[in-house]
Amino acid sequence: MARDRLDTLAALRVVAEQGSFTKAAAELGVSQSALSHAIRRLETDIGQRLLSRTTRSVAPTAVGEALLSRLGPALDEIAAALSQLDASADQPTGTLRLTMGRDAAELLVLPMLPAFQADYPGVRVEIAATDTLDDLVQGRFDGGIRLGDRLEQDMIARRLTTETRPVVVAAPDYLARAGTPECPGDLGQHTCLGYRMQSGRRVMPWRFTGASGKTDHHKPAGSVFNDGALLRQAAMQGLGLAYLWHHMVSEELHAGRLVTVLDDHLAPVPGFFLFYPSRDISNAMSAFADALVAHSRRLSRPA
Repeated sequence: MARDRLDTLAALRVVAEQGSFTKAAAELGVSQSALSHAIRRLETDIGQRLLSRTTRSVAPTAVGEALLSRLGPALDEIAAALSQLDASADQPTGTLRLTMGRDAAELLVLPMLPAFQADYPGVRVEIAATDTLDDLVQGRFDGGIRLGDRLEQDMIARRLTTETRPVVVAAPDYLARAGTPECPGDLGQHTCLGYRMQSGRRVMPWRFTGASGKTDHHKPAGSVFNDGALLRQAAMQGLGLAYLWHHMVSEELHAGRLVTVLDDHLAPVPGFFLFYPSRDISNAMSAFADALVAHSRRLSRPA
């Protein structure tokens, strides 16, 4: 395969991940016009459209999605091999300070840390687990992890997971006692457990999307917690309904300790992204970012 074709295929994946030629070009360090021209030349050579383009977004076509699905493991292996060569030439060292929610730390970062630390013993990772939207520069963080709908526009972002969604959950015995709400309007008759951000500013509202696309908010009025794990535990103990992210309760749902309600009134949001303020990052941050992205993609592959 010609080198320029390989580079274009790698660029195609970045465009698909970012959903934008502008953001992809910024991440790749090329001009938007050059990137667009390269993708169109690839489509011409293949004879099929790989990307659907609108004025607001870019997304893979069915053909493009299938191509990227098959190419993903190969591109990851190439990236890993190149990363290993770079590491052997200039082994990264230093401390990385990262900000993220506890759920992101448990789901994505902790499982990959043993292998990362074995590969890069000179890198020390420091995690600030918080739900506050810390400013990376002011907080002197090297990077962070957030859901896509909470990213600042001027950040370099790399997708870690596909979309996630909120769920309203309760223990089966709670629903047996209190009944099952059929629509958000029924929540006034239920105990709704609240989550207060660790900054203490407010109790997070429950956001619902109706058939018309209109977004409604419900303010919980039950006991309030500032930790997602405690909120999940309270729901399992039958104290009321809880509004959490699906990835935070997937094991409990599978085991039947919790069940979901009001699924038709909840819309998904973009998944987790690793973000940092500039493409000019340290060797340690670059190595961590590549390792985390590769680990996250392995998690998302079908078994």
